[in-house]
Amino acid sequence: MPQPTTKSDHHVTRIDVARLAGVSTAVVSYVVNDGPRKVAPRTRERVLRAIRELDYHPNPSARALKTGSTGLIGVVVPEILNSYFAEFVDAVDSAANSRGASILLGITHENASLEAGIIPSLISRGVDGIAFNCRLEDQRLYHSGDARIPRVLLDRATPVSDLPIVGSDLGAGARMATEHLADHGHRLIGFVGGPFPSPQSDFRLEAWKTSLSSRGLPVPRPAITSWDRDGGYRGARDLLARPNPPTAIFAASDLIGVGVLRAVHEAGLRIPEDVAVASLDGTAESAYSWPALTTARQPFEKMAGTAIDLLLSPAATPQRILFPMDLVVRSSCGCSEAPGAPAI
Repeated sequence: MPQPTTKSDHHVTRIDVARLAGVSTAVVSYVVNDGPRKVAPRTRERVLRAIRELDYHPNPSARALKTGSTGLIGVVVPEILNSYFAEFVDAVDSAANSRGASILLGITHENASLEAGIIPSLISRGVDGIAFNCRLEDQRLYHSGDARIPRVLLDRATPVSDLPIVGSDLGAGARMATEHLADHGHRLIGFVGGPFPSPQSDFRLEAWKTSLSSRGLPVPRPAITSWDRDGGYRGARDLLARPNPPTAIFAASDLIGVGVLRAVHEAGLRIPEDVAVASLDGTAESAYSWPALTTARQPFEKMAGTAIDLLLSPAATPQRILFPMDLVVRSSCGCSEAPGAPAI
């Protein structure tokens, strides 16, 4: 009886798997594609054992020719050094994998020339859809290429024509964090955030202003710097150097919040006794800062899963889906934190 050719000899094919499992290639196809016909549990296990032993990987090109799908999802982000984007990409990858798909990552570095090349590159690789968690300088790129390829915007406040948006209610999250600081008795609460291109507005900034005004609290001039640790550091130094410095600071992101913590420490002030701090995003970075940041957490997993579902099964009309945020209370605001591993 002929023995199957191992992966060391040549590229393992479906025929090799079928020979080792003692089944037809059609049965291997049913197992790999989870249908269209059912396979008996014992036979299915033999096929899966052969796939593992031979390290068989289905040919994506063949799959695309047969099904019209590559199982690839393009994901475009400006960077991955920022923990927010890193965790979002990880959530999208997990959601795609759980649905039998994989992701191709494109990083724009907020460079217009890179943006112009990334989208055609993803399309040329046959992606089944594209998720954008970025702001492209050339808005036409959101719709460039094959119009049949579905697109979705992740966590974006300003819509793009005919594209669905999946995000979290950033305004509500900022309001929760700001009001939580006010509930601690703080009357002067500062804001540190990053810039938004005109005419876009930051829902976090607007919610902070509204929350203070609705309580009859003063609305100090916000510190608008950059969306990173250095921006948080510089923004907090600005606030603390003012004649009437705040006793609490809301940071528009966890990364900014970490920079705020450093500036407060360097000023010789105690957190939260002298200056309380809260942020927004709920990344792992917020849980392991010192002190751990109270933060409004975005539901990355739910957002990512919904985005992938929209790409794999596009809706007839564009949707705007916003998820509620949860306030994760830790010690930076003055609340006690339960002992043990920080919640993320």
